Amino acid sequence: MSEKKPENSRDWTRALREAAPYLGMGTALAVTVLLGLGAGYWIDGKLGTRPIFFLIGGTLGIGAAGYHFFKTVMGQKR
Repeated sequence: MSEKKPENSRDWTRALREAAPYLGMGTALAVTVLLGLGAGYWIDGKLGTRPIFFLIGGTLGIGAAGYHFFKTVMGQKR
C-alpha cells in the first residue's frame, strides 16, 4: 500500500523550489551594502580621510548588491 501525495503537496514543493533563490535576497543585499560601508569606514579611520572611503565603500557595496540581484534574477529565467 503506497500512499500518493496529494496534488497540492507537489504544487507547494515546486513553488518553494522556485522561490528558494529569492528568499534570502533581501538579507544578502543589505549585508553586502553594509560590508562596503563598514570597510570604507574602517579605511577612513585608519587613514583619517573621512568620508571619502565610506562613500566609495557604499558605492561599491551597492554595485555588488545590484550585481548579485541581477545575477540571481536573470539566472532564474530559463
